Amino acid sequence: MADFDSCEYPEQLHAGDSLQPSSQNQALAQDNFTMITIVHHKEDKEKMVKPVITLRDLYDFVGRLDLPAAQKKPMMSAIKRVNELLGQGGLDLPADPSALLHRLAAWSPAMAGMSAGAFANMKSRLRAAFRLARPQMANPRARPQLQGAWRNLQASLDVTMQRNLSRVMHFAARHARPPSDVDDAFIERFAAHLRDDAMVVDWEAVVRRSIRAWNVLAKTRAKFQALTAPKPKRTPYWIAIDEWPEGLRNDLTDLLRHLAKPNLFTGRKVRKLKPTTIIQYRHMTITLVSAAVGSGIALNSLARLHDVLAPDVVAAALNFLVARADNRITQLMYQMMVRVLVMAEIVELPEGQRQRLKAIFEELEANRPADMPKRSMTAKNRALLERLEYDQRFADLVHCLPDLLASQARARHKTTNAASIMRTALAIDLLLICSMRRENLVSLELGKSLRRMGKPPHHFWIIEIEPEEVKNAEPLRYRLEGKAAALLEEYLDEWRGRLCHHPSPWLFARPDGSRVDARSLASSIERLTKRVLGMSISPHQFRHISAESFLLENPDKVNTISEHFGHTDSNTARRYYSRPKQKEASRTYQAHALKAREGSARRLAKGKIKIVRKSEDKL
Repeated sequence: MADFDSCEYPEQLHAGDSLQPSSQNQALAQDNFTMITIVHHKEDKEKMVKPVITLRDLYDFVGRLDLPAAQKKPMMSAIKRVNELLGQGGLDLPADPSALLHRLAAWSPAMAGMSAGAFANMKSRLRAAFRLARPQMANPRARPQLQGAWRNLQASLDVTMQRNLSRVMHFAARHARPPSDVDDAFIERFAAHLRDDAMVVDWEAVVRRSIRAWNVLAKTRAKFQALTAPKPKRTPYWIAIDEWPEGLRNDLTDLLRHLAKPNLFTGRKVRKLKPTTIIQYRHMTITLVSAAVGSGIALNSLARLHDVLAPDVVAAALNFLVARADNRITQLMYQMMVRVLVMAEIVELPEGQRQRLKAIFEELEANRPADMPKRSMTAKNRALLERLEYDQRFADLVHCLPDLLASQARARHKTTNAASIMRTALAIDLLLICSMRRENLVSLELGKSLRRMGKPPHHFWIIEIEPEEVKNAEPLRYRLEGKAAALLEEYLDEWRGRLCHHPSPWLFARPDGSRVDARSLASSIERLTKRVLGMSISPHQFRHISAESFLLENPDKVNTISEHFGHTDSNTARRYYSRPKQKEASRTYQAHALKAREGSARRLAKGKIKIVRKSEDKL
């Protein structure tokens, strides 16, 4: 490390002072932050201030600055609040602005227990503190208006292009770089600025977006240099159906048609599949063909579906997918093999080949990663359910989501999106109360699957979903009353008419009276849960949340969840949601240990047990 005595320091640092680092000071960069050392008085030159390495250093640094208390105390408070959210106490988190802001991006104001304005101010004050500790850092919001060639270029772009190129244009203008001189070397400087100076959390995405937009401009402007496109994360391997041999395309069409309208008199158990399941079969078949070709098998050799389902072809495709997944077996491979086994039976593959396919599936099971439980729940969903257990505030916010969103809608009653927020609040309420699937939720019809029973004030609502509308052909029936019924009635009386301007039987209707698209409603749910919780939750994840919340209070009632979900096999819920007994056993033991310690402490306090000191021991 450089000798501090040989460095030059300013006499005193005031707010707004500009500190230009010498070449020696520049050598003090470590990781993603620069250690800036200051002194406040000439007589303290020999007494060096501690470098800014942790949040404690940053807190002390701001406390020593010659700033008004009204400016200094909010920054110090913000540093402590960030430590409360992200740290374990002691202000010992590394003073790495990029890392801290990246972690804060996973928090919502509600999760932090703050208003949206207070949460934004906290992050802004944290940035301000870092900029005082790193005076050479540019403020990304302090952007003067573009001038000259850059202003003319900006005026010629549409809004989307202006947004995508805004950062790079202002950075280039600040460094007097004309548009014709923007090249790969300049983009490297731009990326370093975003990462180290501007502390942009998603700086890589900004760079990728800027490069793509710039290359679009370069195609229409002769003087602009095309930039090197960022490398894709993975080489695409997908082969469109249009490129397949005709016989294979026809076989897939016939298979999907059979799945949609099966022949009931085949001598084996068959049932009509839902459209979404048929889409999965199509997707998995395309994945299988594409992976097989990616492994080196010629596409023209896969003339028929029988060729694709051959054990050697399936094994080659799986090896290709495993290699792409960094030598890990993933859930996609299991889903694909399940579909392969079904398709092999439908197309009447020879018994010997079907047995080999089953052996491949068994090998897949035997080589399952240790961290992939057999209940086949993704790591993302497992993390969500674990958070419900250890993060009580998160769990409380999840359960109160309908009320929170409904309150937001009422507060914004006159705005254009208030009705949409209320619709999402009702959708989440039904997901939490009824635990239904997404397709059943968007298919609710007034007077048919959703009916009011009785007369006010002793009325209630009934949801009845016929077997043919359910994935596993089991009928579903739910009763709504209390707060759930009140929210439904408020939506019908005050909000639904603002979203749908034509007569419509659908509970969730579009302006033209048609049923809202399932993906559109899911997107709205994920967007608003991200705003409140700091993480997006899909409609199907609410089904997992329903089970986990109930079983946390009733761990021995897995069958109740199975019946509530309408599972045909009670082992389904047990496979997904039953938890190892060690956790409950450990809690029981810890309760015993603490109780025993309390008893011992009471007896010691009463003097019933004499502690013999070492000095009193007799040989």
